[in-house]
Amino acid sequence: MSLEMKTADIDIRDAFFDEVYKLAARDKNVIFLTADMGAFSLNRFKADLKDQYINVGVAEQNLVGIAAGLALAGKKVFIYTIAPFITQRCYEQIKVDLCGMKLPVTLGGVGCGITYGSDGPTHHAIQDVAVMRVLPEITILNPSDAVMATAAARIAGDAKGPLYVRIDKGKLPRLYDDKADFSSGLALLKKGGALVIIGTGILVARAMEVAEELSRQGIDAGVIDLYRLKPVNEKLLIAWLKETRRAVTLEEGHVTGGVGSIVSEVMADHQLFMPLKRIGIEEESYARACYGDREWMQSHLGLDAAGIGRSILEWVKAGAAPARPDAAARLNPEDLAGLFGTTVDDLGEECRRLIAGMDLRYTPLSAEETEKTVLGCLKTVESGSLSKAGANRKPVWENGWSENLRDFIASGYDLDKLLPKFLKNNVMRLTGGYVMPASPDFETSLVTVQRCYLFRKYFADAREVYEFGCGTGLNLVALAGLFPAKKLQGLDWSKTAIEIVNKIAETKRLNISGRLFDMFAPDYSLDVPPGSAAFTIGALEQLGTDFEPFLRFLLDKKFAVCVNIETIYELYDQDRLFDYVAAKYLEKRGYLRGYLTRVRSLESEGKIDIIKTQRGFGSLYHDGYSFIVWRSRQ
Repeated sequence: MSLEMKTADIDIRDAFFDEVYKLAARDKNVIFLTADMGAFSLNRFKADLKDQYINVGVAEQNLVGIAAGLALAGKKVFIYTIAPFITQRCYEQIKVDLCGMKLPVTLGGVGCGITYGSDGPTHHAIQDVAVMRVLPEITILNPSDAVMATAAARIAGDAKGPLYVRIDKGKLPRLYDDKADFSSGLALLKKGGALVIIGTGILVARAMEVAEELSRQGIDAGVIDLYRLKPVNEKLLIAWLKETRRAVTLEEGHVTGGVGSIVSEVMADHQLFMPLKRIGIEEESYARACYGDREWMQSHLGLDAAGIGRSILEWVKAGAAPARPDAAARLNPEDLAGLFGTTVDDLGEECRRLIAGMDLRYTPLSAEETEKTVLGCLKTVESGSLSKAGANRKPVWENGWSENLRDFIASGYDLDKLLPKFLKNNVMRLTGGYVMPASPDFETSLVTVQRCYLFRKYFADAREVYEFGCGTGLNLVALAGLFPAKKLQGLDWSKTAIEIVNKIAETKRLNISGRLFDMFAPDYSLDVPPGSAAFTIGALEQLGTDFEPFLRFLLDKKFAVCVNIETIYELYDQDRLFDYVAAKYLEKRGYLRGYLTRVRSLESEGKIDIIKTQRGFGSLYHDGYSFIVWRSRQ
C-alpha cells in the first residue's frame, strides 16, 4: 500500500446510505429512522421507499424506543442522527432496549470525532467509543473510506444484534478496492519493522502519510486499520504486533477508553510487553480548543500529519520505554560509533535516526552460558559436518537464491522476502563477547546502520558503484535509497541472483542492473568508468585463499575506493579463546584468509592506501562484519 491514494468520488455518508437504500429496496422489512437529520443521498430513499422511512423529529430517546419496538416486530432497523446525541443522550435506552434484548438495530452516528468542529463540544463525538464499547452484545464499526462504509452497511444488514457505525463526512482518500474483505475486523495496510501505527476512521489515511514520512527518515513504520472496534480480532492484532518493535495508536477521540485503551487491554491480556504510545485528544488540550473548523482543531490538538510525526519521533528518540526484563543492555549511537571506529558526529543524523527506530537490546551471556556456547562451537568445528567454501558451492547458492526469488515473486515483490534465510535470531558476537539479542532483527539492524554509515561516507562522490557478490540485491536497494540518481551494478556468479537484481530494478524502478561475474575468474570486459567505487559484503569469504585474481582485477580497474565488509582472519587474537574459536571455524570452512596481509603489502609497495581497518561484529561462529576500506594509487 503506498501513499498514492486517490480521493473517493463519493462522500463516505452517501456510500453508507446508498447501500442501505439497496438493502431496503430488496427487503420491505428494512426500516430507516432519523431524528430530523438529512443527507443528499437520503432524498431517493424518502421518495422511493417512503413507507420504510420515518422521521421522528428531534426526539432521540424516543427514536431508540421506536426502533426497539419495530425490531421486536421483525423489522431490520437503521437509526441515523448526530453521533454524540445517539450515543450519549440515548445511552440508557440503547443499553436496556437494544443491548439488553440483543435487537438487530444499527445506530448510524454521523459526525464522529470533531467532524462538527465549529459547533463545539455538544456536537463532538470524542467519548462515544469509550461509552459504547462497554455495552453488552454491541458491535462497533468505524469505516475509514467509502468502500468500507458500503461494506459496513452490508455487515449491518446481516447483523443479529445491535451495531454502532461511526459515520464520517466528506470524500476521504480511498484505501481499499471494491473486492476488499472486511471480515477480519482489521487490515495491515503497510508493514513496519520499527513500529506500527494503529489507526481508525479518518486518521487511517493520515497514518499512512505519517508512516511514509517516517520511513523516509529511516524509521520503518507500518499501519494497521482497526475498523472493527468491538469485538476486536485479538489473535490477528497480537500476531501483527509481534512482527514490530513499537506500537502507536491514533484516533480523533479521547485517549481514555478509545483505541489506545483497546490496544493496551489486548496487549495486557496476552502479556505482550512492548513500547506503546497513545495519540489522540487529551482532556486538557481539548478544553483549550473546543471551537474551530476541523482542520484547525486537528492542528491545534497535534493530530495533523506534522504533529503526529513530531510526536512519534520525539517518543522514539527518547527511548520509548524501558527494556524488557530479558534484555539487560541496549546499543546507543555512541556504541554503534565505537563499533564502526568513528564518532557520533561522523556517524551522521541519518544513522542516528535509524538507531532510534530499532530494537537494539541484548543480554550478555553469563559465564556458564558462554562456556556452553564455546563448547558447542568447538564441537561443531570438529564434527566434520561443515562444508568448505569455494567454487564448488555455486550450486548451493544458486538454489538458495532461487528460493528467495520464488518468495519475492509470490509475495508481489515484497523486499522482506529477499532477506537471506541464514539470518536468524541467535547468539551473536559483539564487542568481545557473546550476547543474545532481544529482537529477531538485531543482526539485520546492525548491518543496516553499518551500510548507511559506510555508503554515505565513502560512496557520496563515486561516479558509479559496483557490488561484487550481490546475492539478493538488498545492499543495492539500500544504496539506491541513499543515492537514487547514482548508477549501480550488482555482479554475482549466480544467474538467479542477477535475475533478482533485474527484477528489483523493474518492479521498484531503481537505477540498478545485474550482470554475471565470477570472482574466481574476473571478466575484464566489464567497463568501469574513472571515479567508480566497489564493495563486497560477505562475498570474499567464498574465495578463501584464492583471492589474488579478484584483488588484481580491482587494482587494474583502478577503483577510486573499495569497501570490503568481510570476515578478516588476521584481526583475531588467537591467544583468546573467544577469537581462537572463530579462527578455527574460518579455517575449517575455508573462508577468507591472508587478504588483509596482502592488502597491507600492497600499501607498503605504494600501490594502494588503506583508509580504514575495523574489527566488527558477527553471528555465532565468526565476525562477519569487520571491514577494510582502501583505494588504488592512480
